[in-house]
Amino acid sequence: MNRDGGDADAPNFRTAPVVKGDFVSKVQATGTLEPSELVDVGAQVTGEIKEFGTDTEGRRIDYGSEVKAGQLLARIDDTIVELNIQRAEASVEQAKAQILNSNASVEQAKASISQAKANKNKADRDLERAKKLGVGDALSQMSYDQYVTAAETTAANLESATAQLETAKAQQASAQAQLLSAQAQLKSELRNRDYTHISSPVDGTIVVRQVNVGQTVVSNMSASTLFLVARDLSKMQIWASVNEADIAKVHPGQLVRFTVDARPHEDYTGTVNKIRPNATMSSNVVTYIVEIDIDNPERKLLPYMSANADFIVQEVKDALLVPDAAFDFHPAPKMLDPQFAGKKPDAAPAEDGPVTLWRKTDEHHVAPVRVIRGDSDGTRSIVTLPEGETLEPGTELVTGIEIIIPEGAGMAGGPGANGGQGGNLFRPKMPERPKRGAGGVEAKPGQEVKRQNRGPHF
Repeated sequence: MNRDGGDADAPNFRTAPVVKGDFVSKVQATGTLEPSELVDVGAQVTGEIKEFGTDTEGRRIDYGSEVKAGQLLARIDDTIVELNIQRAEASVEQAKAQILNSNASVEQAKASISQAKANKNKADRDLERAKKLGVGDALSQMSYDQYVTAAETTAANLESATAQLETAKAQQASAQAQLLSAQAQLKSELRNRDYTHISSPVDGTIVVRQVNVGQTVVSNMSASTLFLVARDLSKMQIWASVNEADIAKVHPGQLVRFTVDARPHEDYTGTVNKIRPNATMSSNVVTYIVEIDIDNPERKLLPYMSANADFIVQEVKDALLVPDAAFDFHPAPKMLDPQFAGKKPDAAPAEDGPVTLWRKTDEHHVAPVRVIRGDSDGTRSIVTLPEGETLEPGTELVTGIEIIIPEGAGMAGGPGANGGQGGNLFRPKMPERPKRGAGGVEAKPGQEVKRQNRGPHF
């Protein structure tokens, strides 16, 4: 075969027809089906799984169960939580009793202050009278000193009563704080009791169940995952891996056609949602995850199925399509139809400029036709015609030639050439065996042996 014409005397053209049809340019990728929204249901308390709930049809919760928001999925043993609740309730009552005692202490301290104030006032008045009388015949020094001492004592008693009031108020504030703490602890334990009942936060389908009855779950810094609930399996996504070389052709809102391995003869469609910017690299190949929204009203498609997706880049109805191989053919000058004998094959065309294809005019000649090449789907290209050019569907365009070698012809064209192997140019020629007496095992001592370096000959 010879794609470029060569010097063949009788070329046999290989051709392919121009067709008119629908053109689709696409980017191909593979991916997996994922639920549009997956909710992680976990445990916030530690304990043993005592039982599972039931789904909307009354069956025990399991894979594929349909559930409603607030529906019980599982129950954790609440024995420890109930004991903690009782302790918290006792702490609340104890704090309330301390508040009562502190309140009584405050009132008692206030009464002591009132009594101390009255005593101090009386002592102050007595001391004032004693000072006016002075020490003499009417008032002895001892009596005067007693008035002074009484005034000082009542003042000290008033200070002590005031300090007792402040202490009682502090105890009252402490008791109130203890009550708030005990109430918060009780509220926390009551909340933990609610956490022993694992409920679905959304309407959806159980796609993963990671625990069994009797299994102990441990809650640490993060909640332990018990179930994964898909919110709505009638709306799903494909997470497709697209090569970086093709990602520029993908955009949100783009039409996607896809199939799944489980249903290879059924076609589905979807729409690009977004392109995730966090690329991944594997074996020096960079890929991006593209999210494709799909409808699944009959729920035939299941999570994690493999999908083969085609991102539709361009779609043209009733377009002229020519085989890509036709762009690679360049005829020898003697193959040109006589009326085009003076035409030279094109050099490399300018970008987006016309290129020359060759249509078959007879068994040995071709004629040029100029087209403007568009996008290719990997096999055929869409073309438009410059002004003044015509190209009808069904026109045979040359894609290459075959050289016909007559049966029995050798390299020189004569019978028996090429080692008598029927003139097959592509069959290796076997090396000639040395003649007897000219070398080899029968060579005489001292006789020169001439060897011919022969190998496969094409």
